[in-house]
Amino acid sequence: MSAPFCLAIADTAGQPVGGKAEGLRRLLELGLPSSPAFALVGASVSAEGAGLDDATFAEVLRHYEALGGGAVAVRSSALGEDSEDASFAGQYETILNVVGADALRAAIAECLASASNTRSAAYREARADNTDVTMTVVVQRMVDAFAAGVLFTVDPVSGRRDRLVIDAVRGLGEALVSGAVTPDHLKLDPRNTIVERDQAGPEPVLPDTTLQQLAKHARDAERAVGAPLDLEWAVDHDNRVVFLQARPITHLAADPRALDIIQRPNDFTPSATSAR
Repeated sequence: MSAPFCLAIADTAGQPVGGKAEGLRRLLELGLPSSPAFALVGASVSAEGAGLDDATFAEVLRHYEALGGGAVAVRSSALGEDSEDASFAGQYETILNVVGADALRAAIAECLASASNTRSAAYREARADNTDVTMTVVVQRMVDAFAAGVLFTVDPVSGRRDRLVIDAVRGLGEALVSGAVTPDHLKLDPRNTIVERDQAGPEPVLPDTTLQQLAKHARDAERAVGAPLDLEWAVDHDNRVVFLQARPITHLAADPRALDIIQRPNDFTPSATSAR
């Protein structure tokens, strides 16, 4: 087994880095504004619970300092995660607002250990997937967010391809993922006109100008990929949109409009009974 090593996200093509790291590289390839990150590849937690050795962690610290230090998000990134066949959403660990060397080392160990946690093991068992998990850890600069959320380039509930769906909360997106906060829920048509708005508070989370930025970036990305996307995003206090993840939407329902047929007058032939 080769020694663990670190790579800038832009350099991870062809490496076994897992779904989240691949999603971050996808953001770069699509030209979407994103938060700098690197990947730790090939590390593991031993049966005795020992974490990274000093040489590996010294390399991690060099990359952490290159991000500017400070607060980072530490995310598990397993092979097969966020793929077209399985999402593994919520099965592995993500630790936010990690600051300093000691906290970073502990967070990485926690992410690596999640490769064999009860949740992920049960998910794999339900899918009859008995393969060993290869886990990469992504370290990504935190965004000082005044708002965050998710965006789907199609409606994941109804399956409608002519709807773009945005859920937005104030602060970090973790509040949305955990269900602690009810989001603003919006649907936009292909012209990016808001056709449905379910507002959680007295004021909208996002101004319409920011919604238009999100929608334009998302539609450009979907066209480039040629497939519907699930995007995580944040907006900082300078109103800059930053994308945090891009993944394909798994198990999308059929578009309910697919069987819609508009009949022309000459398509209808009166029956003998109705002609009487």
